[in-house]
Amino acid sequence: MKFSSYLLILFIFLFLFLFQSSNSSNLISQSCKEASKNDPNLKYDFCVESLEDASSKLQPPPTNLEGLVCMSTQLTKSNGSNMVSIISKLLKDKSYDEYVKACLRDCFDLYSDSLSDLDDAVVAIKQKDFDTAAIKLSASLDNSDTCEDQFKEKKGEISPLTKENQVHFQLNVISLAFLQMFRQHY
Repeated sequence: MKFSSYLLILFIFLFLFLFQSSNSSNLISQSCKEASKNDPNLKYDFCVESLEDASSKLQPPPTNLEGLVCMSTQLTKSNGSNMVSIISKLLKDKSYDEYVKACLRDCFDLYSDSLSDLDDAVVAIKQKDFDTAAIKLSASLDNSDTCEDQFKEKKGEISPLTKENQVHFQLNVISLAFLQMFRQHY
């Protein structure tokens, strides 16, 4: 009798977990689809893959658009922290000349400063202060472009951060697109 009760409880928890994961996956897919229709910079496949991966690590996963906006903004911040770490390692690489190191130091400062902006954006989202959230997310979005563009100022220079800047840009675009959708549905 006890075994069957445990089995029933386990089955209920498993069902609820799978149902919740399925709902989160559907929310992500539908939100990415809508956002990619409204923003030509947003790549649908990247959106779904990034957010489903992040969502699978959250308990509970986001169940509404507000949760999705906050999660995507936190994912952008996590990526920004990773950028700071990558740049720190690159700055120690002796093969880069002073011009590249100066660009990397500027990128380091940009990404470091954006971390608090992204924290502020999450707070603003939760307070439904959409204007502040949009300003903070836009500032973070500009950092990836500014970082990448610095390397192009010297003819023939190639950024060692191109791929990482593109990922950060995409994550910001997702957060801004979701914020706009949340603002419209609120």
